[in-house]
Amino acid sequence: MSETPGSTRNPVLRFFARLSAKNWIAIVGAVLAAIFILQNRQRVRIEFLFLDLNAPLWISLGAVLLMGWVMGRFSFRKR
Repeated sequence: MSETPGSTRNPVLRFFARLSAKNWIAIVGAVLAAIFILQNRQRVRIEFLFLDLNAPLWISLGAVLLMGWVMGRFSFRKR
């Protein structure tokens, strides 16, 4: 039985062959996010006005990123 070029019997390889560029970007982004979280697990002290919090660094940076995204999202006029 001859197989056509590029075809394979391994279902794992077929799965990876079907992934689009957007899928690969999402996978790479998820891996980078997991590495970021694992490297920034230490707790930091955050003081803001009357608040005094202790939180993992990755949560603190994620909250600041989210606030910046929300401010940027609502600060531009729609065309």
